[in-house]
Order: sequence, then C-alpha cells, then structure tokens
Amino acid sequence: MKWLTRILLQLSVGANVMAALMLLACGLSAGLNPADYPHAALFGLGFPLLLLLNLLFIPFWLVFCIRYVWLPFVGMLLSVSYIYDYCPLNWPEKAPQDALMLMTYNTEFLGRGEKDADGGYSLLEYMAASGADVICIQEGIAQSKNPSQEYADSVMAAAGYHIRHLNDGKAEPQFIYSRLPILDVHRVAYESSTNGSMAMELLYEGDTILVVNNHLESYKLTPEDKQVYKDIIHDPENIRSERSSRDLVRKMADASRMRGPQIDSVLNYVRHSGREGVVVCGDFNDSPISYSCRRCSSALTSAFRQSGNGLGLSYNQKGFYFRIDHIFVSDYWQTYETHVDKTALWSDHYPMITYLKKHKK
Repeated sequence: MKWLTRILLQLSVGANVMAALMLLACGLSAGLNPADYPHAALFGLGFPLLLLLNLLFIPFWLVFCIRYVWLPFVGMLLSVSYIYDYCPLNWPEKAPQDALMLMTYNTEFLGRGEKDADGGYSLLEYMAASGADVICIQEGIAQSKNPSQEYADSVMAAAGYHIRHLNDGKAEPQFIYSRLPILDVHRVAYESSTNGSMAMELLYEGDTILVVNNHLESYKLTPEDKQVYKDIIHDPENIRSERSSRDLVRKMADASRMRGPQIDSVLNYVRHSGREGVVVCGDFNDSPISYSCRRCSSALTSAFRQSGNGLGLSYNQKGFYFRIDHIFVSDYWQTYETHVDKTALWSDHYPMITYLKKHKK
C-alpha cells in the first residue's frame, strides 16, 4: 500500500506540474500571430479550464499531502499576469461626475427586432436612456427586420445623439451614436467580407479624439458547431464525430487567422492617426488571452484590466462563457467603473461600459 500510495503521489505531482506548464503555455500562446500559427492561437481558449484545474489542486494537497500545496501557487505565480488579464481585481473608484461614459454593444441586430409587451423596442429604449456619451454598436440594423434605420435614428436623435453611419458595402454596416460632435468617419481597411472596423474622430474638450469601433472576424458557428463545442468541453472522450470536431477546429482556426492581420491594421491606423486620445473597442471575438488583446495591450491599456473586476463575461449564450467584448484606451485616458451590464438581456452579448476622464498633465 505504501508503494502504491507513493506512485499515486508522484503521478499527482506530475499532473500538477503539467497543469501549471499548460496554463503558462496558454498564456504564452497569446504572443503567437494566428496568421502564422492559427491552431496554436486557439490554446488561449483553454486558459480558464486550466486555471480551474490548478485551483482544484489546492484543496487536493491540503487533504492528501500538505507539503505539496505550494505547487499550484507557484504554477499560478508563473502566469499571474495572464490571470490578471483574465480576471482582474481592482479597488472600486467612483467615476468623476464629468467623466465621459462610453458603451460598446453587439446588439445582435437590435435584439433581433423583437418588441416588448407595449410594442416598443426595449434594446433601443435602453440605449436612449443609458446616459452614455458615445455608443459603439456592432450588428446594428438588419435591413430585412424592424426597426428600420430611420426609426432607430429618430429615437436616438430625440435623446440628444449625433448619428453617423458607415455602410460602404465593404463589410457589415456600422454606426455610432454620440453626444460629442462627430468630425469625421473612416473605414479601417482590411480583408473581410462580413466584419469591419470604423474609425471616428470626435470633439472632446477642445481635442480631437479617435474612437475605433471594431467587429473582428466572427467564428460564424452554426448551432451544430456550438453543440460539438459543448460536447468537447463536457465529455472530451465521447465526441459525437471526430470529423465534426476537426471541422469545428478548422473553422475556428480560419477565423483566428483573419483576426491577426485585422487587429494589426487597426493598430497601424491608430499609430498613423497621430491622435493622443484613443479608444479601441468592440466585439473582438477573442478572449483576453489572445493575440488581438495582447497586441492591443502592447500599445494601449485594457479598461477592464485597469478598472474592472472579475471575469466580465460579455457573451451570454449558455455554455459559452467568455469576455470577447473589449475596450482599450491610450494614456490620454484614466478609466473608471468598467463593467458588463448583465441587466441588458436582449442580445447574445452584454454591453460593456466604462467611464473616461482625461489625465491631468
């Protein structure tokens, strides 16, 4: 029995070391350009599961062999920066009264055009009453569904918003509602038949600031794809079809491969704009442990990392628990109270909100 116990203990130590190294590998995978390593770039999706596994080793060692309890702590210490990216903890600091409120929201075509009991559009009314100074919208109006673009614009205009659309046929229509004067709007050029990025120059306290509203390449998963993904997560030994799982990985890798050059194009646009006040936000279709977020973090600051708390899960479909909506800002800004509003239930995303205040220099 002592011999068997010793073997099991050694296997457990090896499993803990392997879990720690795999957690670190998931974090490091964010540095790989998916254009060159599309499959390796998907490793970051496994980060929360490996983090959970490392956490579970703590009570395991406390019960069975306390002298090894340091192993999971050392493993997580090696990945502490990635853990903080994924789940930051910040002391709450109330936003100044004159702070700029910014919202990014994938509205799923304005809540699929569904009306409430009173015949109104709850999502549209939510945005109009939000008090946000700038609202960046992805998946706005579907041409074949209600409400019409004209009706939505009239509701937002009545709430005091300036409106600019970008519908050049090169990607999905994008638009923003802003209480700040809108000076100019441009498309950020990159390859995509359905997604896109929209750069807007706004007037704020005498400065011209740049806001880039992004909807990076989508996975375009069908309901069948999503079910295969859930099967892999919940029962990896009993996948319905090996071919289906390979097709799913290929589809996800292809989308990831396109997002690498897309975020590079966005950051090149920002760099050449010469603007100090910059916000890059939207639906990245990427978790915090990804090339897209790592590249943005190299030039900008994650608002959620700076002033958010917890996981901030922004995609609300059952079985898919990720923060794929992000806000990044330049050093011009200090962020406050960044959060995901989980009371907004009309889309498959929750809106992400932050408060911005210009640094005093």
